[in-house]
Amino acid sequence: MKYVFFDFDGTISDTYEGVADILERTFKKFGLDVPKSQYTRYIGPPLSDSFTKLLKDRDKAYEAVAYFRQLYVGEKAIYKSSLYDGVYDMLKECHEMPGIFTGVATCKKHEDADDLLKYFNVREYIDCLSGLVYNKRESKESILQYAIDSLGIKAEDCVMVGDTIYDVEGAEKLGMDCILCLWGFGDYDDIHNSNVVFRAAKPEDVTDFVRKNYSRATSNNQ
Repeated sequence: MKYVFFDFDGTISDTYEGVADILERTFKKFGLDVPKSQYTRYIGPPLSDSFTKLLKDRDKAYEAVAYFRQLYVGEKAIYKSSLYDGVYDMLKECHEMPGIFTGVATCKKHEDADDLLKYFNVREYIDCLSGLVYNKRESKESILQYAIDSLGIKAEDCVMVGDTIYDVEGAEKLGMDCILCLWGFGDYDDIHNSNVVFRAAKPEDVTDFVRKNYSRATSNNQ
């Protein structure tokens, strides 16, 4: 069995419109001057870490996160997002492959990810969801660790599918391979980690790679 964990923002869904609008208002509220050209670097990683770096104060950072979430969820900006072309088929086909277990491991808040997976009608293709829970699991490493501990599996039996260095490094710290998705928010030219086993230009490439390398029907890697 191979356990394939997908990131959410920048991998499953393009969440830029809704997140960027609320980020802009949050930055303004807390007196932060962040160029719009840099907004993508704040989509995906834990917001508590991002705001801590910007505000130099952990308590103030959580205050900023609470304000962001009040607007993001309360004003339904969370729904200003869409599946990337080809992602629906990628999730469905990977889920249906023999020997493949599909999961989502995301630094998006757990209940938000669950809500959006249902909203996009793909929740049925996800066997396991591990999302961010503040003060419990916030880094990609801890989110992946929670998933593998919950399932009672080994990191070497898993692969992370994501678009940023946070996905790559989170997997790497656990000894897990990573498929790098080139359609999201990552600085791909700067990612050279040894655990990146494949660079996927489009979702169909992920499907083909998983089928050829991990599916029980076509591979001895079980």
